[in-house]
Amino acid sequence: MTLKIVELREYQIIPGKTHEWLKWMQEELLPYQRSKGMRIIDTYLHTDSEGIDYYIWLREFDNEESRKKIYELTYNDWWIQEIRPKVFKMIEEKSINVKLISPLTL
Repeated sequence: MTLKIVELREYQIIPGKTHEWLKWMQEELLPYQRSKGMRIIDTYLHTDSEGIDYYIWLREFDNEESRKKIYELTYNDWWIQEIRPKVFKMIEEKSINVKLISPLTL
């Protein structure tokens, strides 16, 4: 049995950009990624004790091979030139934290 791969992604949102980030993710980024085959499990907002907002989301892939193929479709030249600059106007680039997690069979 092959277990699915889940990415847990966490980004620190630049102060004052939370509303803009959430709206952009919902209206543009998530639909684009879904159109390329990404399965978005869920999205979350966490505010730490200092009032800093973090966007946390989970994406699921059938296996590492499908993950690589979807990445190639998603993160193309258009992404690099058009989307990436927008991303880093709203989140702290050095804050990106991605963990690959796998479900446990109990």
